[in-house]
Amino acid sequence: MIDFAKEEKDLKNILAFFAEDIKQVRTGRASSSLVENIQIESYGAQMPLSHVAAISTPDARSIVVKPWDKSTLPGIESAIKKANLGLGMVAESGQVRLTIPQLTEDRRKEFAKLIGKKMEEAKKSIRKQRDDIWKTIQEEERAKLISENLKFSQKEKMEKMVEEITKQIETLAEKKEKEVMEI
Repeated sequence: MIDFAKEEKDLKNILAFFAEDIKQVRTGRASSSLVENIQIESYGAQMPLSHVAAISTPDARSIVVKPWDKSTLPGIESAIKKANLGLGMVAESGQVRLTIPQLTEDRRKEFAKLIGKKMEEAKKSIRKQRDDIWKTIQEEERAKLISENLKFSQKEKMEKMVEEITKQIETLAEKKEKEVMEI
């Protein structure tokens, strides 16, 4: 029998990965999610920026990164430069201020296309998962482990689950596209 709780968890993992992935797409406004996962060399180990500094957005066009240990400041600066996010950077009294330039119309369209592409990749993963579940259901029915009625009720349950996750992905993508296109 198909473990729908496990399958639903796998589908939600695809959704969570997609949500995390599109957070990295730049919009016209400042967001700590743009920089929080940049890997920093700190105390001999690689860590996300959010683990070594406080990240804030004092206004819509800037991000302030304030390290808890001032000695990590040069490492933070070089990691942000290496990430090549297209942000202006100024080191000032124990913190780094990042300024977000205004997006051009072409750049906004590029980001909207990128979001669409990421959405299609997520949908593709969901379809693959759905196909795997359906294949398992059919094999169980052929092996007489489940009845034909149960086969169709499981298919219906699977389709409902997949449809719900797909709608959530489309909603997230639509919301992010709106943010990107907003001036």
